[in-house]
Amino acid sequence: MTRLLILNEKKSQAEKFADYLGGMSGEFEGNPYDIVYAAGHLLQLNAPNEMVDPNLAAKYADWQNLDNFPWNPLDLNWSKQVIKSKQRYIDNIKSNLPGHDVIIIASDNDPSGEGDVLGWEIVDYLNWQNEVWRIRFKGDDSANYVIDSLHKPEKATVSEQDAQGILVKGKSRQRFDFLTGLEESRIATELAREQGYSNKGKALSIGRLQTYITCLVDEQNRARKSYVKKPFYEIRYKDANGNTFKRDYQDGDTWRFSDKNLVGQDLTNYSQDQIIIDSTTEKRTQPPKLVNLADLGKIFQKEYTTEQITDTYQKMYDDKIVSYPRTEDNAITIDDFNELLPYADKIAAVVGIDSKLLSHKDPRKKFIIKSEDHGANRPTKLVPQSLEKVEDKYGKCGRDIYERVVKSYLAMLAEDYVYTQVKAHIANHPDFTSTINVPKELNYKLIFNENDLNEEKQSENKATHFAQNASPEVYQGTNTPPTKPTLTFILNNLDKWNLGTGATKMQTISKLQAIGKENKKVIPQLKVVRGVFEVTGTGALIACLAKDTYLSSGKITKRLQDILNEIKADPTKQDMVYSVAEKTIEHDKAVMIENAPLLNQDAQVKELAGDLKAIERFSGVFTQTNETVNPPVTIFDGHTTTEVEQQEALEGKQITYSIEKFGKEEQHTAYLAEQTYKSKKTGKEITRVGWKVEFPEDTDHVKGIYKPLAKEIKFKKEYGQHAFSEEEITSLLAGEEISFEATDKQGKSFTATGKLIEQELKEGRRKIRFWGFRVNPKPVDTNVYVVITYKDGKEYHFKKTYRGHRWTPEEIKKIAAGKKQIVAFNGRKGTYRMEIKPNPNKKYNGRKYFGFDEKFAK
Repeated sequence: MTRLLILNEKKSQAEKFADYLGGMSGEFEGNPYDIVYAAGHLLQLNAPNEMVDPNLAAKYADWQNLDNFPWNPLDLNWSKQVIKSKQRYIDNIKSNLPGHDVIIIASDNDPSGEGDVLGWEIVDYLNWQNEVWRIRFKGDDSANYVIDSLHKPEKATVSEQDAQGILVKGKSRQRFDFLTGLEESRIATELAREQGYSNKGKALSIGRLQTYITCLVDEQNRARKSYVKKPFYEIRYKDANGNTFKRDYQDGDTWRFSDKNLVGQDLTNYSQDQIIIDSTTEKRTQPPKLVNLADLGKIFQKEYTTEQITDTYQKMYDDKIVSYPRTEDNAITIDDFNELLPYADKIAAVVGIDSKLLSHKDPRKKFIIKSEDHGANRPTKLVPQSLEKVEDKYGKCGRDIYERVVKSYLAMLAEDYVYTQVKAHIANHPDFTSTINVPKELNYKLIFNENDLNEEKQSENKATHFAQNASPEVYQGTNTPPTKPTLTFILNNLDKWNLGTGATKMQTISKLQAIGKENKKVIPQLKVVRGVFEVTGTGALIACLAKDTYLSSGKITKRLQDILNEIKADPTKQDMVYSVAEKTIEHDKAVMIENAPLLNQDAQVKELAGDLKAIERFSGVFTQTNETVNPPVTIFDGHTTTEVEQQEALEGKQITYSIEKFGKEEQHTAYLAEQTYKSKKTGKEITRVGWKVEFPEDTDHVKGIYKPLAKEIKFKKEYGQHAFSEEEITSLLAGEEISFEATDKQGKSFTATGKLIEQELKEGRRKIRFWGFRVNPKPVDTNVYVVITYKDGKEYHFKKTYRGHRWTPEEIKKIAAGKKQIVAFNGRKGTYRMEIKPNPNKKYNGRKYFGFDEKFAK
């Protein structure tokens, strides 16, 4: 009898194990067991200065001396500490250790080795000295997978862990990313500060995958900005069926012209000519690979964020209706294929696919792998009743994800797409060629069309045959503009270098945008504007500094992957990763030092990162405290001090100056004094010397207690050239409405009725909140407008008709719920359909209004 402690990666996984084994505690084939769980990684590496000999601690804590980089990895002991927010999980595991003989690491079987690292770091931290078993299951969505893995555990002792290739691979990857990410982040941060950029007091974050993406987006947008449209002209042939015959252009070919007059002369050398058919061939195309999370991101990039897709898929996986999300596979094992095949018709019925299309029941080689990993993303045997039920539980995003994953899987069971390919040329000009593909049997394309993965869908030539003759014509084209850096563009480039799993790609892109709870403290490097990614100020700093570094290239990840696979095969080679990390940091440090001066020369950095500039300070001995101080050069009221004023302030004297505020000149008096602040980080009080300003007596505003909120406010004494009386001020402070005769900017009189409202004014990048009188909005004409309470609880109105269509009560209900809907409109050329989505934040001439986002529906 062996007493087992099963360690799962997360609570949902532990619940599945309990379901398969009969409870959180019990017996498995005569062996008592208990199940405990983590919450992802419970530990993190210590700060570098805490992982070295005390004599080296100062060096490893120093950010400013760039000569300290790269570090010597052998100085580090790679110790870890518990993540504060996860202490309760480690405490629970620790309290369950007594009485057990074996810890079974039952975390996810990631090809990267991350699951092994997650489990073993807990074993090491708790100083467990008994036997450790590692079980590997293809997914926790099947009892068979889990039971089978418990029958064949990989047994080891703590002293033998360095011989486990997948574990050492995971540790090596973690250490490479720690060394390169942390060191290069410190180098970049210090170089930026030397150039006057503080990044709001936070470090610049450099990392293998994220820096590649940020630099890719920046480079692509710069190429788009510098693109110059250059028209060209050439002769092409076209037949009566719309088929175009053209030549393959090579640089230097003289038949392509930049001058339209020259191509007109060239046209005289061609005339109508006969079309010669070269070949007619029947061709077949197999169904595409199974989709992964990144593919879903491409398909739904206009509908959902990366976080919505990954989070929703994870919830569906936890409920066992789709397979493991973080897989690297695009195929499945023969066992997986055979296990799911009997459910194919039932799955097809859920998404409205005719089961007669699923006639290819023999597995194609491209879809089958021998690996015992998780296999490609796919549906499971737990088939929902309907897509409506899926939407009820997971929302529209869940419905769309499930439908695409299912159709991708079902396409694998359909017959090949069959088409006839016809090639032809022009009789007297054989270098003019054309090809048409005539669909014969759509088969799998009736289920899933891989063109959905391509952002720039090319218009299809629907011609079924060539005419007998074709005529020459002048064709005008332009040089190809650089592609917009959309989500699809980014993911395709990551695919090119095989960088990360689908889930890792999506999570990294979410982090770069600071999307999600786990990224709420992250300063975003990217933002999305109308579907196109752009760098933020922080992103611009990083892209400029990291240009041409190894970490900004996909090549370093490809090189690292090769080394990690070598380490997996032979764990004694684990020090190889240290050598690559050192060379990477040495190279990248030199490149960033060279790039640093560009931060103050590059126009884009100046435009985007202007508000990330460090606060300019002066320093000197303050006579009142006899200590060295460094107050800001610019006082918070906007006055920039001169050197004479700074010296006077250090001597304890007051300085007086004029400043314009809201179009009015004021005299301010300022001086240095000790002041006490409360730290936002620690909550502790901090005393330091700073500026104090004495403002002139405010004769333009009234102060008083605003009774509805029981707080003191101030507001302007006048509105529309009307000075409020004492009686009116009393009414306003009571939250009441008042009416009076006012004059507008054009000098016209009007009756103003309104009350005090807290308002917001934008002054440059700053937002200033203030109290003031506001005229009541005009009453809504309900004969013209519909008034609704939107899903955010606020009241909005919009016109009863839109594009000539009068909203029905049912449509108005969907609008109030914020739902998209397909609406038919009547146009000049007949009826057309559009997808309409309510948007309460539409803008026109800077003013917000309740409107609609729209796109044509199929």
